[in-house]
Amino acid sequence: SYAVRALAAINRIHNCQMTILAMVRSADKAQKIYGSLLERGDVALVIGDVRDPIVYDGAVDYIIHGASVTASKEMVTRPVETIATAIGGTEQILKFAVAKQVTSMVYISSMEMYGTPDPALPCVTESDYGRVDVLQVRSCYPEGKRMAEQYCCAYAAEYGVPAMVVRLAQTFGPGIPKSDGRLFAMCARNVLAGEDIVLKTTGASTRMYLYTADAVSALLTVMLK
Repeated sequence: SYAVRALAAINRIHNCQMTILAMVRSADKAQKIYGSLLERGDVALVIGDVRDPIVYDGAVDYIIHGASVTASKEMVTRPVETIATAIGGTEQILKFAVAKQVTSMVYISSMEMYGTPDPALPCVTESDYGRVDVLQVRSCYPEGKRMAEQYCCAYAAEYGVPAMVVRLAQTFGPGIPKSDGRLFAMCARNVLAGEDIVLKTTGASTRMYLYTADAVSALLTVMLK
């Protein structure tokens, strides 16, 4: 949603006259997210499930593929749907990219696809792939991301799709729903409510975070450059 807003701002500031298509499952939910932005004429909704064939008659030059299950709870309770969205959804996007002969496509992957890296490494490079236990149900997410990346690689090799992959850390910032269950969102809700922040762990674990605007800037840079 932030990418759509960023592109709409580029249209407004620089008069680029882009047509911005936002694929959504629910028109009602999209209306709540985008509001009056949908009345400008340059932002249009394509309603459908990414796991189904995508229907759009016009030309498409660029694709940002960010459709994914992102809530850990849902990955555990709905692992089949998590896998189907990652793999089946990516296949449909790539087929659409072939049909439209797109100029560029960016797939949003995750740092989770690195798995559990070797603890002896001082840092992890892009070629340091760690272990993922495929018999743990939560592994549906990183394994799905790995296969989706391979799909991009395969379509690039066989059909010439200009597909690129970015592996994002956990993003935070505008566009995060109020119900988000991740730590930073819970802390923000505590602050807004004037409540103490309660840690349910020792607080010793570390994680990489990426601000939403920086993520979108990176996506557009990769897509265009």
